[in-house]
Amino acid sequence: MTRSENIMSRWSRMKQQSAGRAAPDDLSLSKPIDADAGDLNRVTAAAPATDPATSPAFDPASLPPLQSITAGTDIRSFLASNVPLDLTKAALRRAWVTDPAIRDFIGIAENQWDFNDPSAMPGFGPLTADDVPGLAGLGETEQACGVTTEAVGAERVSATRQIDEVDHARAREYSLLAALLSRSPDAQMIEHLVRLSGDATPLGAAHAALSAAAASINPEQIEREYFDLFVGLGHGELFPYASYYLTGYLYGRPLARVRETLKQLGLERTEGQSEPEDHAAVLLEIMVGLASGQIVAPGQTERTIFETHLKPWIGRFFSDLEHARSAKFYVCVGTLGRIFTEVEAEAFSLAK
Repeated sequence: MTRSENIMSRWSRMKQQSAGRAAPDDLSLSKPIDADAGDLNRVTAAAPATDPATSPAFDPASLPPLQSITAGTDIRSFLASNVPLDLTKAALRRAWVTDPAIRDFIGIAENQWDFNDPSAMPGFGPLTADDVPGLAGLGETEQACGVTTEAVGAERVSATRQIDEVDHARAREYSLLAALLSRSPDAQMIEHLVRLSGDATPLGAAHAALSAAAASINPEQIEREYFDLFVGLGHGELFPYASYYLTGYLYGRPLARVRETLKQLGLERTEGQSEPEDHAAVLLEIMVGLASGQIVAPGQTERTIFETHLKPWIGRFFSDLEHARSAKFYVCVGTLGRIFTEVEAEAFSLAK
């Protein structure tokens, strides 16, 4: 830079020199980068087009029935990416319900137990004389011998109880409702329902309506109704559980109370039974045994179980079943159940 050249002149000169330079001859570094970028874009764009071709088409026949799933069933086929999400959730729910380790777990949850009452929580509170045999392993020994203290005492109570025609009729009514809520009726049961006769009473009219519904709907439609109402993809339209109706969630404190009551009666869950004991069908089946005398218990047990474990919620459940949007046949079941349990509630109140 000469003395006479100022800053602006020097800047202008250098700018002109820079603009006049030739571009570098070797562009090998930039070309591969551009080429790679182009290839990458092409690969990314093409990838989605190849996914449908490589993914196998979903075939429902390739999966086992949901009702066949047990705790030991391998359900990995339901977890494949091409299986609908609702069907995957339904399989998982079925596997969890049939697994005792998950199904029977009742953990400490907020507002689930009365923590001011130590006896309200299983496993807490003071020990009693009845707890000692179990802690010492004596209870298991008695069960292995097939004799329990409760059974011996209950057998003496049963000797004085008489089962009349009314109790037999009540047992049949409970049995019918329990069967219809535990499974979809087969062809033989539908034939039995068609032969039901009614009369002028509200209960008789409910029988007649159920008979007409059974005669007008084919078994496949009834099976589909049952699936939509109580099973569903993920869950059914209704939850026939005492815990749900009384607390808003499943496996709650009402279930713990039912189990405690059944323990006092010497009753245990039937092997293979996947539903918890506060399911409507299970509780109605217990009422069958009490009304018919098959379950031996003190005289007031039947009324106590009905008023404690059924009356607070079963009417709402049957009313919901009457108004279920996916029901036609089971609307009549809801009407029959509601009317019959109302009759039972009134009869028990008069018997006090």
